Amino acid sequence: MAVILAFVMNLMSRGMGETFAVFLLPIESDMGWTRATLTGIYALYMGAHGLAGIIVGWFADRLGPRVVYVGGLGLYGSAFLLAQFGTAPWHFYLTSGVLAGVAMTAIGMTTATVLIARWYQGQRAAQLSPAIAITYAGMGAGVMLWIPVTQVLIDSIGWRETYRCLGLILLGAAVLVYLLPWQRLLRPVEPGSSTSLTNRPKGQDFAGSDLKSALRTRVFWSLFMILFVTAIAIYLVSPQMVAYLVSVGFDATTASLAFSAHGFLTVFGIAGTGWLAGQYGSRRIATLSYAMTITGVIGLAALMALPMFTLMVLAIIPLGLSQGSRGPIVSVEASRVFAGRGLGAIYGGMTMGVGLGGMIGTWLSGVLYDLSGGYLPAYVLSVLCALAGVFVFWGIREPARR
Repeated sequence: MAVILAFVMNLMSRGMGETFAVFLLPIESDMGWTRATLTGIYALYMGAHGLAGIIVGWFADRLGPRVVYVGGLGLYGSAFLLAQFGTAPWHFYLTSGVLAGVAMTAIGMTTATVLIARWYQGQRAAQLSPAIAITYAGMGAGVMLWIPVTQVLIDSIGWRETYRCLGLILLGAAVLVYLLPWQRLLRPVEPGSSTSLTNRPKGQDFAGSDLKSALRTRVFWSLFMILFVTAIAIYLVSPQMVAYLVSVGFDATTASLAFSAHGFLTVFGIAGTGWLAGQYGSRRIATLSYAMTITGVIGLAALMALPMFTLMVLAIIPLGLSQGSRGPIVSVEASRVFAGRGLGAIYGGMTMGVGLGGMIGTWLSGVLYDLSGGYLPAYVLSVLCALAGVFVFWGIREPARR
């Protein structure tokens, strides 16, 4: 039941945030703002998501997932309800940017890791990797669900009313989560149980139980850098994917469905990554996933010369299957190495890499578009960042596998 809840929360977390890709063109058409101004909204969203990681993790450790989940859903809903009244850039920077970014973190993987780690210790430790992978798959499922729903709503009632509808859905979800049987969901950790040290990377045992101690370890910064450079690579491309596909000749509905299919494939890529990494090693599977990301980005770039539906599909498939696939590997490694009290704050500190990388990647995508009038510079930089991610992954020692 805990995994199901975490899956649904991730579905709301990532899915609602990624709807900005659909809102971008209607808002641009109404407001006449530059692309850098608009992508700045998403950049702030990702920055707030990253910077809120430590605080959200601290609250999850001390107050529990119930308070954090309900508060996050309430904040998310309020942000969307306020966004419908936006008339100036700073209105969206505050609502769809800062408030939504903090809320996304609160109901996302940081809180989920604290919840799930309680259930998969001792004899259950071997099940942690698939549990994390299933939870992460909620992110892709959220994109698959909310992108087409948002596009239909915008086409039917306009972007302002769509913000209002999504806000009300989030507030309703907050009430439902509050009423869940939390005594069962927060079952105490079994006395004397601990995460099996046989699965920790050799030479990377962690004796501390707080963020300050974790910051002194090499593995913390390696995992942080993986999330950071990977986020830059992804967010140089994804926030403007719908706008890009429209610019090369596809209609808005086809473009939003392609983005939704990209999220649909993410579910399978993330779910399969956890199992494959356990069978063949995290470095090999991570390298494969980066190769797929690079292939997808190159395929998207090729659409500038050959805007064919078949080529778009061939680009979306590897890009979707690899999106987010590094996340479960990092989450499992963090849970193994830093098991114990304080995991929420430690994992939250790591996920600052996602937020900061996403903020930089999104901001650069808008700036590079305004400077060059196209998307190619952003795609080239995305490929280079993906290659950097491979390099960092191979610097981490493999955990012993039984």
